[in-house]
Amino acid sequence: MQRTINHQNLGAGPVRTTSCSRLLGHVFRPLLFTLLSLLLAGQAWAGKADETDGKSVFLVATDQLRGTGFERTVVLMVHFGGRGGTTGLAINRPSKMLLKEAFPKIARLRDSDDALYLGGPVGSQSVFVLLRTEQPKKGMMPLIEDIYFVPGHRILAESIKGDSRVFAGYTGWAQGQLQAEIERGDWRVIHRDPDIIFDRDTVGLWQQLSKRWSGNWI
Repeated sequence: MQRTINHQNLGAGPVRTTSCSRLLGHVFRPLLFTLLSLLLAGQAWAGKADETDGKSVFLVATDQLRGTGFERTVVLMVHFGGRGGTTGLAINRPSKMLLKEAFPKIARLRDSDDALYLGGPVGSQSVFVLLRTEQPKKGMMPLIEDIYFVPGHRILAESIKGDSRVFAGYTGWAQGQLQAEIERGDWRVIHRDPDIIFDRDTVGLWQQLSKRWSGNWI
């Protein structure tokens, strides 16, 4: 039986599940290309992160988001501002599906016990990869230091040396929407070492970051 990704684990209410074999299907390619355009146009955001002593920018949900789909969520910022809005990846939402179950045809993953993470409710049938490498290839988009964003799952079939994490979907806001949510007190903006992106245990990540009440605000 074909396994499916259930995005109800994100806590955003009923969301249609999808067959893993149809991830990045032709119906969703326009959405993926739109996101790629936003990311290519948003390198200024990655540059801002570089200017903060090699730290990445994260959104940490406050208690005001309790009871919503973003309760206790930590989001790595990927692109901020402009007419394209803002995009990020929730880094502390592992699904119950393992990568070897989501991608059974990829031999390299058959012995992997890593989970597929839920990057957000937008484009939930698309796959994105964060990886650390000193030898980036064409199509890899730099975020900070040696960490890259890669759209699509084909990279998973290659030999990856270093940390990596695989996400289904992403988190997105329309122009001005995130700024309004921050001003309302829904999110705290902090700068932290990017190593937390690849923490093996993400259960306590929100609690850990929430203790930094002196975070930097946009």
